[in-house]
Amino acid sequence: MKKILLKNANLVLENKIEKATVLLCEDKIEKIFSKDSDLSQITYDELIDLEGKYLGPAFVDVHVHGADGADAMDIDEEALRRISKYLAKEGTANFLVTTLTSTKDELKNVLEIAGKLQNKEIDGANIFGVHMEGPYFAVEYKGAQNEKYIKPAGIEELEEYLSVKDGLIKLFSISPHTQENLEAIKYLSDRGVVVSVGHSNATYEAVIKAVDYGLSHATHTFNAMKGFTHREPGVVGAVFNSDNIMAEIIFDKVHVHPEAVRTLIKIKGVDKVVCITDAMSATGLAEGKYKLGELDVNVKDGQARLVSNNALAGSVLRMDIAFKNLIDLGYSITDAFKMTSTNAAKEFKLNSGLIKENKDADLVVLDKDYNVCMTIVKGKVKYTN
Repeated sequence: MKKILLKNANLVLENKIEKATVLLCEDKIEKIFSKDSDLSQITYDELIDLEGKYLGPAFVDVHVHGADGADAMDIDEEALRRISKYLAKEGTANFLVTTLTSTKDELKNVLEIAGKLQNKEIDGANIFGVHMEGPYFAVEYKGAQNEKYIKPAGIEELEEYLSVKDGLIKLFSISPHTQENLEAIKYLSDRGVVVSVGHSNATYEAVIKAVDYGLSHATHTFNAMKGFTHREPGVVGAVFNSDNIMAEIIFDKVHVHPEAVRTLIKIKGVDKVVCITDAMSATGLAEGKYKLGELDVNVKDGQARLVSNNALAGSVLRMDIAFKNLIDLGYSITDAFKMTSTNAAKEFKLNSGLIKENKDADLVVLDKDYNVCMTIVKGKVKYTN
């Protein structure tokens, strides 16, 4: 049983920061010692002196399509391993492989491959499941989803997806604008899947009704959904008003204006916002031409846009940058960790997201400028800078 001692940490707890030393045993946090503790009697296999750097819960990304030239829709195990390895560089320890609207056969193939790697030790971040983004959307708000595969929801088809592997699909994005889709929301929710409103032209009333059917999450809030007006509050209004909805946000300063992010956090509270990247394959690479599924994308000036109509096509955001953007907006380190780690971990019942004894040793080390120095996944160092 390997033990690692992380010494001289500025430990980021749920509501405070304190100097401490942390002992890891195998994949868990075994013991937290205060700064005044006598460490002379502790036995360990490896000592890492953090020299006052921040030690926080590693990031959780529940909406990421790709990175480093790889995409979930490559339908290739090596692509998922490549994404995993890259995500560890940005401080992420757990993520959901995120699909795109596509054919049933392709989606099932992605599920098969992700299922083989789910919760298995790989070179980087842990794949704890799959986020199916589509294909049951509203064409009017398709964004960078391929219109030719958008369709109404069907229970038989959902059964096929869920039967690939029990407990694999953790999150499902859907538009609740029809009764069929509402029934699908209930079907998924009853089976333990977190259901999210996304790419939707639904009315305010329809989304609130969907919450009664089990909807509890919002896909990249503000983007690809009916916006808020004073006469039709729309999807955004329902996200604002429903305490049952956890709101994703892409905080790259491109998808959403920083002050709109502030508005969302003010309305929802720091415990009901989850930062995501919605990153695509160009993340970490040079500007140029790329693919998002079957669609051509041009990456320039930190923006990924469809060649066909200039619509935003995912992002090239990293979770460490989202974290820094929260700090720049004036949020505390503890609140920034809630929105990049703790909230998602709680929502998806991960044994991480907080630094406590017996929690999984999913940790990130940040320097004073919030750059990622180390990422630890299940007690193993997966990245050092």
